[in-house]
Amino acid sequence: MLTFTCMNNWYVPITLLPSVGFFIVATTSVSNALSAEIARLIELSLEKDQHIIARKVKQLRTVNNALVLLYASAALLAITGLVAGLEFNLMLHLERYVVVLICVAIGVVVLALVLLMMYAYRAVRIKEEQFRRH
Repeated sequence: MLTFTCMNNWYVPITLLPSVGFFIVATTSVSNALSAEIARLIELSLEKDQHIIARKVKQLRTVNNALVLLYASAALLAITGLVAGLEFNLMLHLERYVVVLICVAIGVVVLALVLLMMYAYRAVRIKEEQFRRH
């Protein structure tokens, strides 16, 4: 029974890692699209778009903060998988640390998702304002 518990602890962070990777890829795509849109607006350099540009730059900061959190979570999950694997192979008693690291990593992902939800909500408002101005 002890072996099953250790294997579960080792398996969980490694299983979650690809999901975080998909979040990173999707968020990077959003960041790149937003950067390109900001660059296009700056090129046009219309006075009426300055407020929109400032809001979009703030949005870019939010997306980039979410990316940092997602990368941190991926690192935590990789470290957790390594610690859990070492625990299993070396018969160490680090179960509590593994559980805490998994919980912290999941908490960091949730925080990143909250930032992305805030981004999505604000992005709709900014687009509405942008369409009203043109």
